[in-house]
Amino acid sequence: MPDTAVEIHLSGGVLTAAQLRALAELAEAHGGGELHLTGRAQVRLHGDAEQITERLGEIGLSADAPTRSRVLASPLSGRLEGHCDIRPLVRAVAARLHDSPDRGARIYGIDDGTGDIVALAPHLAVLARPDGRMAVVRDGVDTGVRIDPDAAVEILLAETPPDEAPDAVEPLPSPPPAPIGWLDQTDGGVTLAGGLPGGVLPTRLAEFLAAVERPVVITPWRSVLLCDLDEWTAEQIVRVLAPMGLVFDAGSSELD
Repeated sequence: MPDTAVEIHLSGGVLTAAQLRALAELAEAHGGGELHLTGRAQVRLHGDAEQITERLGEIGLSADAPTRSRVLASPLSGRLEGHCDIRPLVRAVAARLHDSPDRGARIYGIDDGTGDIVALAPHLAVLARPDGRMAVVRDGVDTGVRIDPDAAVEILLAETPPDEAPDAVEPLPSPPPAPIGWLDQTDGGVTLAGGLPGGVLPTRLAEFLAAVERPVVITPWRSVLLCDLDEWTAEQIVRVLAPMGLVFDAGSSELD
């Protein structure tokens, strides 16, 4: 079988520890021992596409396709800053896209108010606001349309743009720096954000991340988040994984 690149579809970049472990096994068997993170918050590996796709189905994942829509979401939502926790909205949009896969290769953005996702200029996005409403943003530009969060799924996935009378168009928030390092969550936990030179995640490193048994998020900046840690565990992880190539220093030349 020819060696091909298979991009793995992740809604909002979210992976369970079990899924990451299975991807590491796939990469070891087919992908030369490497997982490649993409700017679409997804994972790509090389190998026998048929065998990889079959295994993906067994672990609740699927291969991406050029005609498939994608969801980019604020990776730290519900854990740091932001005006609301957009994770339920991400799941709702992902479920609708799964049920209607032929929408075309559109990129939908769901931004918790920090401005990280709208700065990437997805085709259509919603941005949480301090007043509890959401701004509709098209190609990185505020449309002036404001909606209730309960309407966000329908507005995002509508065939035609919303016809509400727009408010005044406002500048979008300046995006924060790409998350790298030790991040204190609002609930007292810790997220470790690790950069990967070239976006390459070796399988041995992936296996160590999976072994922690905590939520994993792949970001659009080709980094990986290990979430909901206590401080003692986070300290041990840094000591073990930094020498293995996971970069926790935002100023490191390895991330240039």
